[in-house]
Amino acid sequence: MISVSNNFLFNIALDCLQGYNFLEPFSIYLKKYFQSNSKLGSRDRRNIRQLCYAWWRLGNAGKTLPNNERMFLALFLSYQQLDAFSERIFKETNVIEYITHSPFDKWNFINSTYPNLLGKDELFPFQEDLMNDFVKDDFVLDGFYRRGLWVRAKKQFKGKVVSYFDTNNISYQISESVPHAFLLSDDFDIVNSNPYQQGWIEIQDLSSQILGGYYNPSDNEKWLDACAASGGKSLQLLDSNNKIDLTVTDIRESILTNLQVRFKRNNIHQYRSMVVDWSSPNPDDGASLKESFDVIIADVPCSGSGTWARTPEQKLNITKAKIQSYSTLQYAIVSNLLPLLKKGGRLFYSTCSVYQSENIAVVNKLISNFEVELVQSKTISGIALMADTMYYAELIKK
Repeated sequence: MISVSNNFLFNIALDCLQGYNFLEPFSIYLKKYFQSNSKLGSRDRRNIRQLCYAWWRLGNAGKTLPNNERMFLALFLSYQQLDAFSERIFKETNVIEYITHSPFDKWNFINSTYPNLLGKDELFPFQEDLMNDFVKDDFVLDGFYRRGLWVRAKKQFKGKVVSYFDTNNISYQISESVPHAFLLSDDFDIVNSNPYQQGWIEIQDLSSQILGGYYNPSDNEKWLDACAASGGKSLQLLDSNNKIDLTVTDIRESILTNLQVRFKRNNIHQYRSMVVDWSSPNPDDGASLKESFDVIIADVPCSGSGTWARTPEQKLNITKAKIQSYSTLQYAIVSNLLPLLKKGGRLFYSTCSVYQSENIAVVNKLISNFEVELVQSKTISGIALMADTMYYAELIKK
């Protein structure tokens, strides 16, 4: 067994974790915790945040271990650099030389040195339902990597964005496959930055940007972004072609208010915005949308399991019943959208879930019950991209 000395930050992190009740995102809860423990310095807060998120990344693995040993292993698997904090924790142990190795290598080291200490099946819930088109072990262990912040630069402002980052010594990477996607540190205060306030960049995960690259809008087409949320997909769509007729809807007025703020900052005014609940047959609020659309985007509510590398606490707050309820909701939404799609029109179904029940199972049910055919479907894997994992399917109405 690993010999782990007690650490006061471990105790604070465990106290923080024990008070969390899953009623709000852990990131919001953590801010409140720090506000109520204002004596903690910025360095301690940063390290406590690392410890808490490392703990969540273990899922249910190693729950029989003493808390300090489990915290030690969680941090070891999640930490990718040797600094003052990690050196203090890992010094005089036989794991320190592996800190910069991949989670896969570190996992093998732990299980070869301490057999049966952790169970891979317990790292991520319901692995039997994961999509088949990526390597499950790679996906599960990739969840130990801390994600950065992906932004999309508007086409005409990419040069200004690069110049701003270089001038201000802001570290960034540009995606090899998506030329306008920038990876920044998640510590970067983007909302208060000049490029964001000027409308040069938008927060948008790389996988979402890859998905947007499949839309290929043509002039004068009528598009419906049915579950628009705060409008990230629509903003990318309009940046690709602003000569489309766009309607955006969402079930929440507050979310559409955020969309309208983002659109205004991007000087976008020619669109329609409506609150509609597409889960209800013939929704009253959508009665005016009887016209046929050329393309419908249905980025439907889901478990969010493809984003749990960012929000790992959600791995402990999911049940099979919740996944099935999402599947039922997703099918209902698309069933009510298909009558608005003209013959030969396209529908893009997408989720940020990695479960078959929410993805291919819903698509197969739609194909069985409606006059639609599958053009293509794909899991957009965030593995090795430091991004989320998404699923999409393109359907065409016969």
